[in-house]
Amino acid sequence: MIFTGFHPNIYKKDVSIALSFLLLPWKWFSIKNGKNVIEVEKWLQNYFGSKYAITFDSGRTSLQKALEAIEVQPDDEVLVQAYTCMVVSNAISWSGAKPIYVDVNNDFNMNCIDLEKKITTKSKVLIIQHTFGKAADLPKLLEIAKKNNLIVIEDCAHSFGARFQNKLLGTFGDVAMFSFGSDKIISSSRGGALITNNTKLAEKIISLNKSLPEPKLIKTKQNLINFPIFYIGKKLYDIKIGKFILALAKKINLSAKIMYKQEKEGRRVSFYPTKYANSLAKILLHQFSKVEEINKHRQEIAKIYDELLQNEKIIKPNIKDDNIFLRYTILVDEPKKLLQIAKENKIILGNWYDTVIAPKDIDILMSGYILGSCPNAEKLSKKTLNLPTNKDISFVQAKKIAELINKNV
Repeated sequence: MIFTGFHPNIYKKDVSIALSFLLLPWKWFSIKNGKNVIEVEKWLQNYFGSKYAITFDSGRTSLQKALEAIEVQPDDEVLVQAYTCMVVSNAISWSGAKPIYVDVNNDFNMNCIDLEKKITTKSKVLIIQHTFGKAADLPKLLEIAKKNNLIVIEDCAHSFGARFQNKLLGTFGDVAMFSFGSDKIISSSRGGALITNNTKLAEKIISLNKSLPEPKLIKTKQNLINFPIFYIGKKLYDIKIGKFILALAKKINLSAKIMYKQEKEGRRVSFYPTKYANSLAKILLHQFSKVEEINKHRQEIAKIYDELLQNEKIIKPNIKDDNIFLRYTILVDEPKKLLQIAKENKIILGNWYDTVIAPKDIDILMSGYILGSCPNAEKLSKKTLNLPTNKDISFVQAKKIAELINKNV
């Protein structure tokens, strides 16, 4: 079975690290706390050339704490693109501000014309999302932000290591957020970070971080368990044992969830936000050592899709050498049909985002999104189909996927 999601970044060493913290008694004392978190922050500082890097339990917590450090008030508006995830909406609402949704271009990134229309005297923050690892229109967006005195947060959840004009994404705004969740460029199952060069802002973020509780032991263990569960489950998926393992782990809450029911309804969970777990940071340090290899592979797979997808019914993304495609996303008229055909051929394609605020089973009212306010984002979400680019996708498999889509679109 070929997977797009399902924890696509797992290396054998990640599994061994996770099992060592779960099974070796002398490591139990450092599951939550230890030097690995500091090492992750140092690595991020060096990689991005940033003065400050602060880790959190997730990207969503990182975004929320960035907004709290900016000191948004109940009347303040945060401009964010539609065609995004409910956890982004929650981070804005839970920080005390109001999300204002901006429409997108056909590249899934923010539309500058619609942005200017939606700026008011209450606008305080602009979140620039680099969707699927493709840089947004930074020159124009930053110009608009400067003209309107907006604080800029770069949402780099999809774009770790991607560049624009030979400069790393995340180094253009006042602060940048990264996610190390299970389906991101690099993953420790859960985790996130902020980087900034603004000392005053960093001091506030660090203070907020210090006030957070330690990560919950049960939740940390669930995220560690994700590594062996998904590694084994995917290996045995074709003979149904793997599918049973993954389903059972989910049903009995053995493995961690990407998003909890309460969050989908706009409600907070009791066990987050927290600090980042030391054991997960150890896995992330291993993934950091692979980041250039991971991203080069994603670029090579994207080029195969770009060359082989030749059907005129397919709208492909424009490829640039500095893009990192977390997922290679195309537009087709009947994505559900292709998802089913692919599954019958042992390929699980992706559906990020098949709704204007994902996932589909959220309470859209709690997101603050007004239906019809971002028509292009709504239109694109009905035609979106993701192709995998992760490390486990071989060139042969990429060709197989392209041929399947060309034939059935």
